[in-house]
Amino acid sequence: MTVMPPPSRLAQALGVLTGLALLAGCGGSAPIHYHALAPQPAGAPAAGTARVLVEVLPVAVPERLNRTQLVLTDPAGRLDVRDEDRWAAPVADEMRLALAGTLWQRLRATDVYQAPVAPAPNGPPQYRLALRIERFDATPGGTAVVDGSWTMRRLPQGAALTCRAGFSVPVTATTTDAAATALSSAAAQLAAAVADSLSRLDQAAPGTTPAACGTDGS
Repeated sequence: MTVMPPPSRLAQALGVLTGLALLAGCGGSAPIHYHALAPQPAGAPAAGTARVLVEVLPVAVPERLNRTQLVLTDPAGRLDVRDEDRWAAPVADEMRLALAGTLWQRLRATDVYQAPVAPAPNGPPQYRLALRIERFDATPGGTAVVDGSWTMRRLPQGAALTCRAGFSVPVTATTTDAAATALSSAAAQLAAAVADSLSRLDQAAPGTTPAACGTDGS
């Protein structure tokens, strides 16, 4: 006949085994590293302090890339989803944040998408901007590439202009950190190109069609 330990001792034994199992599970899980595509602005400027108002529409990103995990490309051209390395937010949100920050830094243009302002004859000029990411990938030890196209127009009835630009940045090491850094640099260059094209449109006389894309766009 098997003799069972007293209930209290049995409960203690089960508790110890459960604790060991949890510790083993935690020890087998790799920590998650978070990356930011762009630094968080120190503070969102009020619309009244802006020189230009822009409706920055949600950034369009291919579905396979619009996630928090870093999606890299191995030397054989296969996608490599890094579950342990993630962006602070999905790529579309990170890129929109980077663009909004660059617009403010270069044009003192603030994003009014969440709180649209009706165009006023004597108010600051207003624009609508839509960005689509066409390519967003990096190969550790190789190259990071960020391509995008965008449309913009002056509100309320300006003609729409379409531009496109792409940027490549060397990935200086075979680490995920190096790939994330290179992607951030290429994304910053794309955001700067978008901001510069909007600046040229803003400097043009209303009703005219400037070469707003510059030398980097099409």
